[in-house]
Amino acid sequence: MKKTILIFGAIAIAILLLFQVSKLSLLNSQNLNDVYLILSGVLFIGLGYVITRLFYGKRDTNQSKEIDQERLKQLKISKQEHKVLGLMSDGLSNMQIAEHLFISENTVKTHVSRILSKLNAKRRTEAVKIGRDLNII
Repeated sequence: MKKTILIFGAIAIAILLLFQVSKLSLLNSQNLNDVYLILSGVLFIGLGYVITRLFYGKRDTNQSKEIDQERLKQLKISKQEHKVLGLMSDGLSNMQIAEHLFISENTVKTHVSRILSKLNAKRRTEAVKIGRDLNII
């Protein structure tokens, strides 16, 4: 929530700065209008770059998180089921998972159904969300 407020605040400040730049360009001669237009464009590009770096440059992926092995043991999720859950989180279909793991599609369906029951999920997307929340994928 804080990030959203900061982003919108920065955008509001940038718009106000643009209005101030446009006022200055109206007061000066016509030859400088192009210069002010270019400067305001550079200002917005720079501001966009800074905002992007500040708020989205430090995004951390799940790769740096450690998998909670103890939680996997508690849930009795096998290594193969864990692999299937990881591939489900990547958005792969049953057929793609089967091709990736060199198993049949029916085996993938069995693994998916066991994962859903072990995580008390009704859908694949819910299982992936629960898996991320429990830090097992």
